[in-house]
Amino acid sequence: MKKILIVDDNELNITLLLNALGELYDVSVALSAKEAFEAIEDELPDLIVLDIIMDEISGIEVCKKVKSEERTEHIPVIFLTAAHDALKSSAYEAGADDFMGKPFEGAILRANIKRLIKE
Repeated sequence: MKKILIVDDNELNITLLLNALGELYDVSVALSAKEAFEAIEDELPDLIVLDIIMDEISGIEVCKKVKSEERTEHIPVIFLTAAHDALKSSAYEAGADDFMGKPFEGAILRANIKRLIKE
């Protein structure tokens, strides 16, 4: 089963994502950038679903770090954020593989994940 790491500091968003993805993937959760880096270090995910606006370290910075390291640069990153178009170019410049707004449609998210991890 493919592993997905959800990084979001909002527990409601995490619940919605777990409901959309939990039966299809081995999903782990990080509530902060620090937890995300620890989770990635412990076990490489096949894909990361990442919020942009978080406390302390933004999702943009998390993505830059993931994409700049040889061990993790291959991991697809989908930004899922309420920040919509204002930060879209920054997300892609950081190395994002996809960008979706909140609220999201589960079927579209699942299709994008399937495309990126080539199940």
